[in-house]
Amino acid sequence: MKAEAGRGGVAFHRGDVNPQFPLLSPQVLSLSGLEPFAKGGKRHCYVHPADDDLCIKVVADSDDERNHEQHRLELEDYAALKTRGSDSLFDRIPEIKGVVETDLGTGIVMRLYRDADGRISRTLSDVIREGGLAPPLVEAVDELRRWLRRQRLLTGDTGPHNVLGVSLGPDEWKLVIVEGWINRRHRRLARLHRRLTDWLIGRQLRKLDRSIARLVESRRSRVP
Repeated sequence: MKAEAGRGGVAFHRGDVNPQFPLLSPQVLSLSGLEPFAKGGKRHCYVHPADDDLCIKVVADSDDERNHEQHRLELEDYAALKTRGSDSLFDRIPEIKGVVETDLGTGIVMRLYRDADGRISRTLSDVIREGGLAPPLVEAVDELRRWLRRQRLLTGDTGPHNVLGVSLGPDEWKLVIVEGWINRRHRRLARLHRRLTDWLIGRQLRKLDRSIARLVESRRSRVP
């Protein structure tokens, strides 16, 4: 994914330029000697070498066109959310600062969430697998559900693997959504039909509940 600076933005391999996401540095950052703190099927995440409060998301396989497309679509989704003009919307969505060129390809630079003790926050899936679903975490899930309904945010996938559990201190959690912010399949319909949007959000929340229940049951089967 070769990027070129242009009009204060970045031109991707398809020639698209989005001035909302500036090229943050003229230098190529070196990531190849670092260990990613998170690995997905299409992309890997690294702590920014110059700022521990930021991360850089790069494609896992630069030869796979689908990985580059995921990068581009994520920036488009974020830009679409910004047009809603809601500051509270980004209370649970990480801020994208811009993009950088790295020795592993173009990377998206965004906020890195850390727990109160400084550790990088884990996915909700990992939090449940390791510690179960204690009452404070149940309350955090309920607050996420209420927030999604208040924002009327129909996400692409609010599964526990796309949600971070940020530990704010003893028995205090905050959940944030790090990927899958927009449901592209129903995006246009959702704008036109308020009741349909509410129904689809409810369906997604029920899916989230089922995923959490499976994680809890799996942990019970493993932990004596």
